[in-house]
Amino acid sequence: PGIPLFATANDKCRGSWVVDGTPYFVNANTLNSVSSVGVVTAIGTIEGTNRVWMADNGTLLVIVVPGGKGYVYDGATLTEITDPDYQVSDTVVFYRGFFVFTTTDGKQLFVSNLNTPLIFDALDFGSAEGDPDRIVTPVLDHDELSILGERTTEVFRLVGGVGFPLAIIPGAYTEKGAASKYGAVKFDNTYLFIGGGVNELPAIWRQTSSAQASKISTDAIDSEIQKFNKEEIAESFTMTYSARGQIFALFTINSDRIPGKTFVYNGTASALAGALVWFELQSGVSDSQWRVNSIVKAYGKLLVGDDEGGNIGLIDYNDYQEYGNLIFRQVATSPFSANGTSIFSGEFEAAFESGVGLTIGQGSDPIVRMDFTDDGGRTWSSEFSRTIGKIGAYEQRSIWRRQGRFPVARTIRLTITDPVKANLIKLTATP
Repeated sequence: PGIPLFATANDKCRGSWVVDGTPYFVNANTLNSVSSVGVVTAIGTIEGTNRVWMADNGTLLVIVVPGGKGYVYDGATLTEITDPDYQVSDTVVFYRGFFVFTTTDGKQLFVSNLNTPLIFDALDFGSAEGDPDRIVTPVLDHDELSILGERTTEVFRLVGGVGFPLAIIPGAYTEKGAASKYGAVKFDNTYLFIGGGVNELPAIWRQTSSAQASKISTDAIDSEIQKFNKEEIAESFTMTYSARGQIFALFTINSDRIPGKTFVYNGTASALAGALVWFELQSGVSDSQWRVNSIVKAYGKLLVGDDEGGNIGLIDYNDYQEYGNLIFRQVATSPFSANGTSIFSGEFEAAFESGVGLTIGQGSDPIVRMDFTDDGGRTWSSEFSRTIGKIGAYEQRSIWRRQGRFPVARTIRLTITDPVKANLIKLTATP
């Protein structure tokens, strides 16, 4: 999708949330509200540089800086949590009247007083008891609170009464845990997370029951994830959104050593195809992660935070640029062959939705560039360009003729950077 500018804040986004229809963004050290016409109003100071956790009860917004301070915004005043029984936390969720926090040391979870996140009782705490692994992150799903440790998950429910109001559900125990405090996300009537079990390198999992998780990342995605080190994966984060009848889960990992990545799971396409469907999103024309680092729905739009500056944008499938910059779109075929024998190909055609090209004043016909590899991606050919049709050229065909002989297997790649709709319908080749 394209991303046009909706509003401008002071700096990089650290997280966003919606309370009673109003979106709030933490940009650098400022909590901002954003109006329906893109007016940004500064509310107060949020210390730190880490991504924040946010939760609300419909009126009060609670913000936790992992390893730092906690704050409450009541719609008028931003107040730091100073109760002596409040412990330094990494996360917060709202569960049936209680704000539930997990401590930075990973040993406990504790709750505020009922709908009063500025007041705490020293005895209102609990722990995950099935395994001594460190608590990493919580997920609230189907009115149950899952507490994901480093290698296991336990599930709590509200029981009320005197003292700590949550109790472990017997038998609700999964031998998988999370690798990042930001790495779990509610998704399509369940939740997904990045992590694994004992002696398992990180992968992406879907919780299928209170005691079972199944891996949804492919071997190729696993291989890419595992190029990042433990510390980089521990700061990875997840997002989700739905548009045009499809639901997506996004997993972003940043690094100073290697290019960052944003892996996207298409839940709708996976269900329809009966196979796991993944792709990548990136910003710019060089290998990188997507610059979007938070997504919230407000005013009938999907608003996004920016990892590179103070932009607040919106997801727009009718816009073909990202804050005015080129969008790099690329697809590659699986390697294809004829049972190990050489193939002579006459022509190759990519069928696009033609005739929806560049608007008047934007130059010549939009083009698609094709290159190929016969050695498994180690080297690529020169690029060969074809037009995909200017406005009104509905019968335009993108054909590469006289492809010649290629050995055991070939992979073909198509790239478009013009600001144009790029709806690839099918690929065909003739001998």
